[in-house]
Amino acid sequence: MYKNVKPIFFKAVSGIHAGTGSDLGLVDLPIQRERHSGLPKIESSGVKGCIRDEFEQIEKSDPETLPGDFIDIAFGPDNIGDKHSGSIAFTDARLLLFPVRSAKGVFAYATCPYILNRLKEDFALAGIDIDSIDSCAGIDNIDNNALVSSNKLIISNGKVILEEYTIEAEENDFAVKLAEKVAIWLKLDISDYIKNNLIILSDNDFKDFAQNNTEIITRTRINNDTGTVVKGGLFTEELLPSETVMYSLVMTSKIFIDEESKKTSETLKKAGSDDGKYLLDTISKNMPKYIQIGGNATIGKGLCRVSMGV
Repeated sequence: MYKNVKPIFFKAVSGIHAGTGSDLGLVDLPIQRERHSGLPKIESSGVKGCIRDEFEQIEKSDPETLPGDFIDIAFGPDNIGDKHSGSIAFTDARLLLFPVRSAKGVFAYATCPYILNRLKEDFALAGIDIDSIDSCAGIDNIDNNALVSSNKLIISNGKVILEEYTIEAEENDFAVKLAEKVAIWLKLDISDYIKNNLIILSDNDFKDFAQNNTEIITRTRINNDTGTVVKGGLFTEELLPSETVMYSLVMTSKIFIDEESKKTSETLKKAGSDDGKYLLDTISKNMPKYIQIGGNATIGKGLCRVSMGV
């Protein structure tokens, strides 16, 4: 059982394409979504893989930073999968804030009671009690209106305009506290945009925006000889928009290692008896400020700002 748990937050700097392969729907290459809710997600295997890659780069560039066998112990052996299990696990990256175009304030960071109650439940797994989320039950009955962290999103007469929709809204202390906490979690500047532009929508309104207002781009593949589009080379691709905020849980267990390797393991020697905590602290200490998740790395997609802990 995992005894050491920390949240990790991802704030999209550029659009993210964590895809599911080709599809026969309106979009040729859709993003990953939860089956039950239709909300965007990033599979835990994708989260783990990109973070492993970052730590492998750290190991190559500065071998003294990590114990020599840290990568294999933390993430699992690369070529011998049945030798032993990795001691670190990740949950799917779940949606926390979704950017929605606004008539005032450029765009709003949107969330909803369902997302916040789920966040509270996930954080309980990490032993984290969030005061401002405790009062979330009081906003469960939001219906066709919204709560905002400041009046900067309100145009007039207590209304906000998101995309083509007009929604009743009011400034609310809970929304203010939540925006402040999220800014702290993401380790952003005190004057960050989130503090003035967070909005809590009803579950139904939020679901509609998160399902229908992702970014769809059209891409082409060009024939180098003719300079024209290759037959079948025109396709559409879905992206999670930049500014999307997601979170995952990083969990560590005891170190799994065979008896022979225990004698020479640098990681085990440094970890001592509290090996799970050592692994989590090492991951947290060396986590890069920015990572790349999903596909299209060579065209600048999938760049994320990362922060760990609360």
